[in-house]
Amino acid sequence: MHVTGERSGVRAKVGSFISNLPEMLGAMALDPRCLVAIVEFSDGRYVQFWAEPDGRTSAEVVSNLNIGDAVALSGEDEESLFEMGWHEPVPAHSPNWRVEADETIGLLRVAVMVRRAVYEVLRERTDNIVTLRSFALERSGEGWREVQSAARVYVTAPWEEIDRIPRAQ
Repeated sequence: MHVTGERSGVRAKVGSFISNLPEMLGAMALDPRCLVAIVEFSDGRYVQFWAEPDGRTSAEVVSNLNIGDAVALSGEDEESLFEMGWHEPVPAHSPNWRVEADETIGLLRVAVMVRRAVYEVLRERTDNIVTLRSFALERSGEGWREVQSAARVYVTAPWEEIDRIPRAQ
């Protein structure tokens, strides 16, 4: 799989990204490297993907724990993600909405879940622009979970401050 680099990205339309998502996930899962792909929308929200060398692949949708200055997800948005099958964020180690491909939830189903999240929850349109960054992570003797944990960005605001963040209506 071609990687752009951690700090470089390519721009595309949302519709093109969604159409090519199954191919991208398949290529990531078959690559022997640990690969990360981050797709950022013009409003700062994002979806991201992680594929381990053994083929285990996960997808994440930004949560209100990691939203920064972007438009927060409403309670209805979060309920929709839950009903679609996304796992709720866990502040200590998994701060975004997450799903992993396995025998029950394959890569194609993950692609469908991402498509629904992008169009129905993040309310992106096919002609909107996204920036895609993809890169390989090097392993330095530690396990992949440790590498993944070290690569995460966490919100450091106290819960009381997070609860005061205005939610989109």
